[in-house]
Amino acid sequence: MQHSVSIKLSGQVLELLPEKAIFWKHTQTLIVSDLHLGKAGHFRKSGIPAPTGINQKNIVRLDALMQRYKPKRLLMLGDLFHSDANREWLEFERFTNKWSTIEMLLIRGNHDCLHPSFYDAAGITSVDALEESGFLFLHDANDASASDGAIIFSGHVHPGIKLRGKGRQSLRLPCFLMSGKQIILPAFGEFTGLHVVKPKPDEQIYVVAENKVIPL
Repeated sequence: MQHSVSIKLSGQVLELLPEKAIFWKHTQTLIVSDLHLGKAGHFRKSGIPAPTGINQKNIVRLDALMQRYKPKRLLMLGDLFHSDANREWLEFERFTNKWSTIEMLLIRGNHDCLHPSFYDAAGITSVDALEESGFLFLHDANDASASDGAIIFSGHVHPGIKLRGKGRQSLRLPCFLMSGKQIILPAFGEFTGLHVVKPKPDEQIYVVAENKVIPL
């Protein structure tokens, strides 16, 4: 069974999902970040061994979320595709064709270097930022002006946390990192790695583990 956690920010209800996504209930928006589709194919093309099937696995997970929540909008916070176009982009286009009636919006990240024609063909609108309902959506929170005043949603960092057990046991898990001023999403993509964060006193960790979101 999946166990999500609902939080309130700026009067809005947000559901933190164990699939490493957020469902914004009021606007019926599914929010994901850092899919890094095509990364495995890019590595293999460069002669670097990489697991097969990762791209399709990520798309299947995203499709399952779309079927479950029936969002009106899919909001992607950057690094949708890792590199130059390869056949794995075509796999993603089949997904966008299936959900062509849903608004798809990409906040451009540092890896989003495809020609605009690719996004147009897939029905994706790409922008540098989106401000809405007191929220500011970016790829990298460091790009926000100190005077923006909105609560920042971002990705880029791939936040994770290291949990230590008895003896020398340790486990690294993805997490949502939240404070009163921002929330950083974990990377949705499976082949992305983690950056271990050390939360500040005013920050809250929501760790993703075994199909659950667990506040720490």
